[in-house]
Amino acid sequence: MLKANLLVLLLVATSACSYGLTSLKNPWEKKGVKTVTVPIFKNDTMEGGADVDFSNALRLYLTSRSGKLKYVSGNADAYIEGVVKNITLTPASIQFGTADTEAAGGLPKDRLLAVSYTMYATISLSLIRSSDKKVLWSSTFTQSKGMESGSYTDERRTSNVFIKDSAKKETIRELADTMMMFAVDSLLEEF
Repeated sequence: MLKANLLVLLLVATSACSYGLTSLKNPWEKKGVKTVTVPIFKNDTMEGGADVDFSNALRLYLTSRSGKLKYVSGNADAYIEGVVKNITLTPASIQFGTADTEAAGGLPKDRLLAVSYTMYATISLSLIRSSDKKVLWSSTFTQSKGMESGSYTDERRTSNVFIKDSAKKETIRELADTMMMFAVDSLLEEF
């Protein structure tokens, strides 16, 4: 029974969300920052809309922590400047076409098709006090996430780029969500 209770306690402790473990105080109040705003991020990538996805995710997580550093949409004591530095897509696994796949109406012989990818994103953030433009905090975050590829369509003899593009946009939104949750935790703990 004691082992079972210790196991349950260990599981609860290790599965607790990181945002539940952060301090309840605003660590920036002593530096004159009670409110913060988030302009649209700068986007240094070719992924249109990624700047909006990351900006909105950051606003969402700041709003959900309103007891600490209060997010406002207008004038604020500070602003968080964000830059989407890099988004890359690397094939994680590929499929080779063979005589058998071609005979079955699938991928033609001697053709390659990426069946999954890994997406990497790098974002930099800076908390800047509005009154004197002093950078109070900055950090860079990099994270990856797996993504399934489009499907092979025999009529076009190519992969379905619309499915791939849709999966790519959804993966960017998912990365934005998890990365900005971690960013807010880092900001509120000053690390």
